[in-house]
Amino acid sequence: MELVKTESQKLQEIKNLEKFLRKPPQNSVVMEFTPTLAEHILSELNVGNRPQKPARIIDYAKDMAAHNWSLTGETICFGTDGFLKDGQNRLAACIRAQTPFKTHVVFGIDPATFHHMDTGKNRGADDILAIMGVPNAKNVATAMKFINAFKRGEPTTQGGMSNQAIKDMYLNEMDEKLLQRAVKAGNALWSVISYPVGSSSALYYLAAQNGEEELVKRFFDDLRVGGSKPNRFYAPRHLVETLVKLRMDRTLKISSQMYSIMLARTWYNFKHSKRSTKADMTVHLDDKMMPI
Repeated sequence: MELVKTESQKLQEIKNLEKFLRKPPQNSVVMEFTPTLAEHILSELNVGNRPQKPARIIDYAKDMAAHNWSLTGETICFGTDGFLKDGQNRLAACIRAQTPFKTHVVFGIDPATFHHMDTGKNRGADDILAIMGVPNAKNVATAMKFINAFKRGEPTTQGGMSNQAIKDMYLNEMDEKLLQRAVKAGNALWSVISYPVGSSSALYYLAAQNGEEELVKRFFDDLRVGGSKPNRFYAPRHLVETLVKLRMDRTLKISSQMYSIMLARTWYNFKHSKRSTKADMTVHLDDKMMPI
């Protein structure tokens, strides 16, 4: 456990850090991070980072408290802007364990190039988008994966996209405001009928891109109320009632493919004022995604 420190000792720790922040050394330096210093960094110097990983913090804290934490080549990084760029989970674990730890530290990282550091396998696409300041990063990342899949005619995100591909797609291809509206609509649908946000947001986005945003809004409105027409073959109502029946069957798990294909077929029928039938809601393993 960390010994009780005087105010002067706490200030000295902060001053030592600030010295490196003002004049970054060319090489990494080994530093000891105490809970006091870690708390200062996370409260004052942690701006624009991805969300913390609670499970990882707990695991790290257990190792630190058990003195099972070794000095490795893994670094904590600070930018030329003086803010923390990598290491917040380790610092949070230090506070949780109330145990200091030593690690290599790199100063003077260019914030403009930091996104390239954050495309590793231990970080998800939502982490990358969060670092970039994208609101609703988790749902946005999922929606983008489904948008990419739907464009390829695939109903699922199986095979995935790399973090770098997600970043490039967001920066170069996406309408950011429309994407936020799509995710908002997907969240609203989830809150009422528990339809997966990824597939529904992707459908909303692609439909709106096709100039049909007002129509897809009405479609989502009707799905939320279970279908506004008395005809049980009315497409939105038929989908909602099918979901209720499927979810009552405890032997059946509704797959991502089923959700995507049923939604796309319902959207098609809604657009063309067609009745939905049992066949529309029957999905086979080799079924492909129809164009939105």
